Amino acid sequence: MPKPNVLFVFQEIFIAVFALTILSGGTAFYLAAQSTLSPQQNRVFESAISNCQMGFGAIFALLGSKSTNLFRSQTEPDEDETK
Repeated sequence: MPKPNVLFVFQEIFIAVFALTILSGGTAFYLAAQSTLSPQQNRVFESAISNCQMGFGAIFALLGSKSTNLFRSQTEPDEDETK
């Protein structure tokens, strides 16, 4: 079985997390603009806010995991090269 391309898998995960974060943020923004909310709408609003916050955290974590290669010294051998 061929090994999946790591960059392609990362992009798929990043796009999925980004889309869900934007969707939940848009929902929260729409509900926040309403003058009054029913108890059910209030629960959806709180869930959307929570999902949006977790999504932003996940986006920064994903970007942080990719940025570790940027700060690696040029003299250090890669783990794959030493094996």
